Amino acid sequence: MVFVTDSTHQSGRPSNIGIPGHRVLRAGILIIAGIASTLLLPACSGQRYDPALATRPYPVALDQERVVDIQVFRDGADLIVVNASPQSFTDFDLWVNRRYMLHVDSLAAGQSGRFNFGDFFDRWGESPIAGGFFRTERPTPIVLVQLQIGEDTPLLGATSVPEEGIY
Repeated sequence: MVFVTDSTHQSGRPSNIGIPGHRVLRAGILIIAGIASTLLLPACSGQRYDPALATRPYPVALDQERVVDIQVFRDGADLIVVNASPQSFTDFDLWVNRRYMLHVDSLAAGQSGRFNFGDFFDRWGESPIAGGFFRTERPTPIVLVQLQIGEDTPLLGATSVPEEGIY
C-alpha cells in the first residue's frame, strides 16, 4: 500500500489518495443510498389501484333530497366529517365527487369522524390522491360529499369546506 505524505494533489486541492478505507467508505455510502432509494421509491409513488377493493358504482338513479348539517374538512390525507345535525346516521355510504365511496358504521349526532381519503375507492378499485406531506401529485379536490343511507333512499348532501392552498 502506498501512502502519500503530501496532503495536496498537483492541483492544489487536498488529496484522498493513500487514506486507508476512503474508497471503501465512499462505496458503502453509495450502496446504502442505493438501497434506501430502492426501498423508499415505492412508498412515494403509492399504488392507487386495487381491483379487490372496488366498490359499486355511484347510484346515479337516486336524487339528492336535501342537505343535512354535516361539514367535511380536509386535514392532510384525512377527511374530518362533523355531524352538527341532531340526527345520528348508522350503516351508510359516504360518497365523494360522485365516484369514491367509503362505508361508515356510525356517525352520531354531534360526533366527528376522521377518515383517511386513501381508504375511499371507486367501482374500479382506484383511490383518490389523498394528499398529505409525502404526496407526489396534487390531491383530489373534494367538491361534492353525499350520504347514502339506504338502497332506494334519496341521497343526503353534506357541505364540503375546501382547504386553501392545496389545489
